[in-house]
Amino acid sequence: MQPGVTHLIRTFLPPATSFVSNQIMHHIRYLPSVAYTEKRESVLFDEISSRFLTYQAVNGPLGSFICSNFLQFTSADERKLMGWLRETGPGVLHVHYGVEAILFSRVIRRMGIPAIVSFYGHDCTSFPAKFNGLGAVMLRRNVFDNPGVKVITAMSPDMQHDLIALGCPAEKIRIHYHGADTGRFSMDRDYRERECIDFLIISLLDEKKGHNTLIEAFVKASGITSRKIRLNIVGEGVLKEAVAEQIRVSGAGNILMHGFVKYGSSAHLDLLKNADVFVHPSITTINGNKEGIPGAIMEAMSAGLPVIATVHAGIPYAVANGKTGILVEERNTDQLAEAIVRLAENAALRREMGMTALNYVRSEFDIHKKELLLEEIYDEIAAMKR
Repeated sequence: MQPGVTHLIRTFLPPATSFVSNQIMHHIRYLPSVAYTEKRESVLFDEISSRFLTYQAVNGPLGSFICSNFLQFTSADERKLMGWLRETGPGVLHVHYGVEAILFSRVIRRMGIPAIVSFYGHDCTSFPAKFNGLGAVMLRRNVFDNPGVKVITAMSPDMQHDLIALGCPAEKIRIHYHGADTGRFSMDRDYRERECIDFLIISLLDEKKGHNTLIEAFVKASGITSRKIRLNIVGEGVLKEAVAEQIRVSGAGNILMHGFVKYGSSAHLDLLKNADVFVHPSITTINGNKEGIPGAIMEAMSAGLPVIATVHAGIPYAVANGKTGILVEERNTDQLAEAIVRLAENAALRREMGMTALNYVRSEFDIHKKELLLEEIYDEIAAMKR
């Protein structure tokens, strides 16, 4: 009989992300099921709910209010969730995001099913400082010191360091990146010189993505290079109006905003195919918020694109400076502009870095290879006793 793993998540498959869905859909030996508290309609939701068992753990306005504002279940919702887990009988619980592990902590303690908690970024950088530092206390009490939580995964050595600094026992931590669905983004690529060199960023319009620095650097690069260059900004978010205003004030006619593009759609793939360079200059925000490893970078590498990014969080773990792309300091517009010019003016370098990026991500970060390693962790957890 195939062992089961139940994924515990808060929002079901945010449309801009893919890492949780990749782990669910690419299990090899473990049959997945999913318990979630909020649903967002998406292609990924339809795909997973049609193939696997799913359960909505929060019901009614009171349940939603308690969950959203206090990171707790009502007594009724908790009892129903525990009943569903008893019927499903998973060997392992996999909680995605440390903040969500606070929500599910009582269930983990009471069910006696060994759990793994995966951290992704803000949950171990900006969240701990919330509520005058109470966020860190909540993580320690409910996650790190929870006897039911057997393993905690960090996406990179940088994140491992952050978790230990917060009080997570080092022996509980495993460095594990979920992997990229490299086959989904594999495509024939023409590296020949073109009249206009297209740079692309796909991300939420959020402070830590570094759009402000990127626009400044791109305007600067446009004034340096003799090549025709264009920047395509794809995504929605809280900074949409601010980004649009910065572009307008700069007077740059070669910076275009495309809005939201559905993940995995033909439009998404066409943007990657028509790009020459992918750029993602992440920054650490004033409240300490950081990335893990942006999935969009891994998908761009899977599409054979060279990457310009920053020495930030787990990015150097994925982008090899000078080999698969160029890494610059956070918020350094001069370095970023120089990198843009360098790749704009050197088709051979774009090809060399792009092909190296493709081979590297296939070799080191393919989801199928990473899934084998994840299921070895599941085996380890399933064998543990309370």
